Amino acid sequence: MNVMDQIGSIVEQTRLFVVQHAPSDVLREAVPAGIVFLIAGIGLSVLGAKLSRPGITLAWGIFGAFVGAYVARLSGFPTVVCAAVGALMVGLIGYQTFRLWIGVAAALVFSSATLGVFGYQKVIPHVGEFERAIVLPSATVGGEFVLPTAEQQQAYRDPSPREWFQQFWSYVTQQDATVSPNSRALGIAALITGLCVGILATRWALIVATSLVGTAMVATGAATLMSHISGGESIHALQKHPALMGVAVGGFLLTSIVLQAMLTRSGPKTEVKPA
Repeated sequence: MNVMDQIGSIVEQTRLFVVQHAPSDVLREAVPAGIVFLIAGIGLSVLGAKLSRPGITLAWGIFGAFVGAYVARLSGFPTVVCAAVGALMVGLIGYQTFRLWIGVAAALVFSSATLGVFGYQKVIPHVGEFERAIVLPSATVGGEFVLPTAEQQQAYRDPSPREWFQQFWSYVTQQDATVSPNSRALGIAALITGLCVGILATRWALIVATSLVGTAMVATGAATLMSHISGGESIHALQKHPALMGVAVGGFLLTSIVLQAMLTRSGPKTEVKPA
């Protein structure tokens, strides 16, 4: 299986997992959520790196305004003044520590991507085995077989995502004892690597991180909308051609990286000639 086939397979397996295990009330709001994800993902893929510093500064400024308002309620000082001072001071802190927060964001994205690849190779193949290995609980009373209760049957048919993950992870670690320590080691190494890259190569870390997150949001939103359009026939048609999905996702990611690299490129420096 080539890279494009693998990308398409990852997208399809993620979609199927969400459909099978997400709560029903979440699925009812899938279309609005898909639209939001699609629009936000496109915006992040195009302008994420360009607007990152103003965005981080604004976010810290808003947080500072809330802190200032809280201090005003405790001290009795004017709320507007305290909120303005808090927004200015905390916003300035966010502006000056921009590289640090980009390093943290890059660390999270890089570790998530690393663990995602590791999970696709070592964990996802166990999903089918785990689903087949689940046995409906039963009991015996006085040597007689007793049918499970309605609550037990419901929990078996519709486990909560947390319960499903706990049972699945326990099954995986029983099948392969190296998965847990290897995932922890990879996660820590990826966090440290991403933090260093984000601090030392801020621009490219921003471009790659926002492109990856934006592409993931666009793919999620598009798959969600296609699953609800024309009875899901469009997404079923794409299932037969995973390489096509891989090409679309990979092409969007590459376009995002190139476009953001162009938008964030600094202009030529003008030399001042001595008089």
